[in-house]
Amino acid sequence: MTTSSVRAIVGARVSIFNEGKESQITQRTKGTAYAESQGWTVVGTFEDLDVSAIKRSPWERPDLKVWLTERAEDWDALIFAKTDRVFRSANDCVKLAEWCKDHGKILVLVDDGIKLDYFHPDNEKDAFAGAMSKVFLILASVFAEIEGQRFVQRALDRVTQYRHQPRWAYGVPPYGFQVVDRPEGGKALGHDPEAQVVLHDIAAKLLSGDSLTRITSGLNETGVLSPAERLRQRAGKPAKGSRWTIITVQTILSNPATQGIKTAKGKPVLDADGEPVMVGPASFDPETWGRIQSELAQRSQSGRQRRHSTNPLLGVAKCGVCGRNMRHFRRTKGERHYRYYICGDSPKACPGVLVNADDAEQTVETSFLHVHADRRIKERVWQDGSDHSAELEQTNQTIAALLEDRAMGLFNSPDAAAMYRRQVQSLEAKRDSLEQVPVVKAGWIDVETDKTYGAVWPGATPEERRKMLVDAGMKLTVNGRNEYGTYIDLDKALGEGAVGKELFEEIEARAAEERRKWGVPN
Repeated sequence: MTTSSVRAIVGARVSIFNEGKESQITQRTKGTAYAESQGWTVVGTFEDLDVSAIKRSPWERPDLKVWLTERAEDWDALIFAKTDRVFRSANDCVKLAEWCKDHGKILVLVDDGIKLDYFHPDNEKDAFAGAMSKVFLILASVFAEIEGQRFVQRALDRVTQYRHQPRWAYGVPPYGFQVVDRPEGGKALGHDPEAQVVLHDIAAKLLSGDSLTRITSGLNETGVLSPAERLRQRAGKPAKGSRWTIITVQTILSNPATQGIKTAKGKPVLDADGEPVMVGPASFDPETWGRIQSELAQRSQSGRQRRHSTNPLLGVAKCGVCGRNMRHFRRTKGERHYRYYICGDSPKACPGVLVNADDAEQTVETSFLHVHADRRIKERVWQDGSDHSAELEQTNQTIAALLEDRAMGLFNSPDAAAMYRRQVQSLEAKRDSLEQVPVVKAGWIDVETDKTYGAVWPGATPEERRKMLVDAGMKLTVNGRNEYGTYIDLDKALGEGAVGKELFEEIEARAAEERRKWGVPN
């Protein structure tokens, strides 16, 4: 078999790929030059970028594994620039060498002068040279493995050294940030202007009342790059079509890293005084960040309750049999369209519990405006807390986190135990000082406006009307087929001045009559 018939493939691997890095090009150039010097034909090249030889064997790498499996019959010689580009494990070296022997392949490591040839017949090769190639290959892989272990240890030492310093040592920056140079040396985080615009738009929509579902859908519909896609774009990699999810939006808005705080395993990293280590500028001012956290917490506590719905009487119309919300149901027969409210129980609705939608909505509207037409509308607004309230809450959370970490045995060494004591003492002193000042909690409050329900109702959307009804405590109970009655929260109406005493007594008498009609005890 002649030398000119050898089909070669040239490979490259880079552990950490950055824009502008040309290591993989240099590796390919060396491999191609070697193949040409031997008179071989290069039939393919490949690059495994952002792939660690410490963590992945040759058969686990995206590009190389294809040539070792699906396309194993398409080539005769595998060329790499150096040993550590192929493996950093003596075990991987032995496995690949055995594979080359079983498949009759040539393995070449250009810079190390190693050529393992199982392609040509034995009578064409120098037996001693072949044996020495195996020896040198094993030695080279052992040294590559040792070097790799030292690299890992240096990385761990660097992480430990930089952990409590305000500098960015490693990893993917959180959404809204990019890695920048520090004037004092090293790296830190700076704002990613485009991502910050998206981040602030998300927060504005959340605080204006939009649901996380609606926010997420809007991001996907308008083509805003998801965090994963933005990272790929910045790295010059092809898009994979990953989309925004509700969990992604919620995580970004609640993660301390969004405020420029260094985190480890989701928790803030603390300095010697127990304060969070800032590795970049905050995305939001403290007041806005507090509002975002309060809003997320409130929605979490509200469980499955929806803020936006296409059901005009969601939370108002109830099944009189099982107590579930009535479901808005549409049906078309020929050219006629019908709307009903039916029992919303699942998997099987209560039989015969339904009401014509137009009749139900008209009844609720009449009852509501009869009582609440002159009642002033209240708007939900944010009330700022005292300046120290958020700081006190953060301090208490930090102390609790430290106590939890201590209980888990994370401060066992003498140095770590000493740091723990300093942090807790400092934080407790800070907490005691803050507790001496009266705390006014920030939160949402209802503020009465000059507008009345009667004036606003005609021009309100179905969703706005539904919110008014829920706010007023209106209920429509459906007991059978088009058998229903309304309920008005008279205590609320009387307490807020929606009705006077005479109207109150009139409504109470009418309600008593309704209860007698449906057999409901007083």
